[in-house]
Formats: sequence, C-alpha cells, structure tokens
Amino acid sequence: MTDTMMTNPFMPSFGRFPKIVIDQQEALTDYLTGLQTHDAKYQTSLVYGTRGAGKTVFLLNVQKSLKQLNNWCFIRLNNGQGNLLFQLLHGLQKATGTSLLDLMKSVKSVSLMGNSLSWQTLEASNLIDYDEYLSELLKRLKKQGKSVLIGIDEIEISDDVRAFGSEYQTLIGDDYDISLLMTGLPSRISEVQNDDTLTFLLRSNRVYLSPLDQASIASSYETAFKRGKRKIDYGVLDQLSRAVKGYAYAFQTIGYYAWRYSQDSLQIDDEVLAKTIQASKTDLFRNAYEKMYLDLSNTDRAFIEAMIQAKSSLVSMKQLQAILHKPINYISVYRARLLDAQLINSPQRGFVQLSLPFFAEFVEKYKQEHFA
Repeated sequence: MTDTMMTNPFMPSFGRFPKIVIDQQEALTDYLTGLQTHDAKYQTSLVYGTRGAGKTVFLLNVQKSLKQLNNWCFIRLNNGQGNLLFQLLHGLQKATGTSLLDLMKSVKSVSLMGNSLSWQTLEASNLIDYDEYLSELLKRLKKQGKSVLIGIDEIEISDDVRAFGSEYQTLIGDDYDISLLMTGLPSRISEVQNDDTLTFLLRSNRVYLSPLDQASIASSYETAFKRGKRKIDYGVLDQLSRAVKGYAYAFQTIGYYAWRYSQDSLQIDDEVLAKTIQASKTDLFRNAYEKMYLDLSNTDRAFIEAMIQAKSSLVSMKQLQAILHKPINYISVYRARLLDAQLINSPQRGFVQLSLPFFAEFVEKYKQEHFA
C-alpha cells in the first residue's frame, strides 16, 4: 500500500481502540502505578465523563498494559450481558487454567451430577455458591502470585450490579488480591455510588479525563497529515484544532473527515475545512449530542439555553440569574450538576462556558426542529 493510500488513522466509532490517542498518558500512568504498587486508594476506581470523552479507550489502554505483565489478570465484564458474577466466575476459571471438573471436586457443597455437568447447567439450576467458587479461584491465583483487575464499561445501576458489588465488597474484606475499574457517565456513576447497597463506592478513586490539550491536538493532526503526504495550510490546521475544543470524540471525527476529504487533492485547505466541519457537526449532533441533551432534566436544559441566550462565550452567574429569574443558590446547584456532567466548564471565577464544540448550534437546531 502506498503512503497516499494509507488507511485513515482516525477512528470516530464508539467503543473501539483508535490508532491515535492523545493526552491520556498522565492519568494512565498515575492509575497503573497506583494499581501495581497495591495502593489501597486505587483498588476501586471509577472513570467518569460525558459520551465520547475517552472512557472506553482508557479502559482498553489499561487492559493492553496489564496483558504485558505476567503477574496480572484483566477480566472484562459486559454489563449488558447480565449476571456479572457468572461472567467473573468464568473469567477466573480461564485465568487459573482450572477445569470445571477439578473445580467441582474442590467445592464440597456441590455434587458432580454425572458427565453432563457444565457452567450453563449450574447457572440454570441456581446451584452456584458464588462466594465459595470465587474464593477458591482467587486462592489459586494468589498462590500463583497473580493479581486480578475487573473492568466494567458503562456501568449503571441494576439488581445485577448490586449483587456483584456486594460480593466484590465481601472478597475485598477477605483480603483477596482483586481490584475494580468501572467507567460510566457522571449521572450513572452517581446513581451507582449512592445506591443503598453500594455506598462503599463513594470512597472510590475517581479518574478524571481532562480535555485534550490544544497544542497536542495540533501536533497530532500535523504529524498524521504529513505522514499521509498532505500539504498543510497552517491557518486551516489551527481552525481544525480549535474546533475540537478538547473533546476526544470531536478530535477523532474532525481528523477522520479532514483525512477523507483531502484524499484526492492531498491538501488540507479551506475547501477541506468547510466539508470537514459540516460533516463533523452532523456526526456529533446525531451520535452524541442528541442523547446527551435528552438525558438532561428540564432545568438542566433551561440552564444551558440561558447560557446560549446570553450570546457570549463566557457567561456570568449574574447574567444567568437575570435570564432565569432565580436566586444564586438555585443557579449554583445546576451549575455544579452540569460541571460534573462535563457539559460546561468554569474558566474563571463567576463565569461558565459550554464545553463541547458546536453544542449551542445543536441546541438551537434541535429546538427549532422539534419544539418550534
């Protein structure tokens, strides 16, 4: 394959590991260092952020790093498939290299029931004592000198998560070498932490994925486009980089379309810029922003709409009070909610701004199309 026909290095799809990842190294190094030194603070950690902030990429980076170590086992559980404890049991069985028959012999509370025994028949018959099985497998891993990290992407509260969390807390109390890393939207993380059966998670370590750095974005774009033999208009490159506004999904989406629309001309120019921004807006609006907006409460939306009405990139708390006709303590509550959701940020005291690129345009367009 020639250089000009290189595969597009940018990957705007959710849930996949992109070829170009920037600005996660500091958070990743801090987490992996704490995990591998068995710092109690890092035993249970939560990666939180809005859609497209890079949570899944962080989890995949951790998985990739631990696979290179002989003394760690990474077991990824799928929250959407149900029965997290059964998934964990199966993962630990594979990690220990233990056959089902061998495990059955070591667990006194279950009879062998003949040659038709399988995990599926045990699960269907409700014959699995998870505490006993998991303890036995973790003992074996401990003897092998191996630690276990469980990874769960996009956590949200359910009876299954409650059962898993309770068992995990028991295993920690029994001093097994087991850790947990979960990712989720800020609102879902909050629901899980504040559930009556899972309040121990309130003490969890939080991994904050900061917005991408402007200089890193520009440098990564320049390197990728040069590798693809593109001739770069640096004024256009600056506009592409600034359009990202630090949002990881926008970085991949804008890079993807800039590469695609320059494939024939090999020029990063004004024409490519215009096509790229338009196509990127379509993807951002459809694939990320609509769901984010609909997940907000009516009051959260009113707060954001008031920011847009202010017609300023930086909006003061006094302006919001005037537009919403609400006292400052009321404004402060929803300001805190939207800061935690990473939909707004506060670059200076007393002021807020929208965090995501083109989000104001999306809100106005969505309201016109659906509420006009």
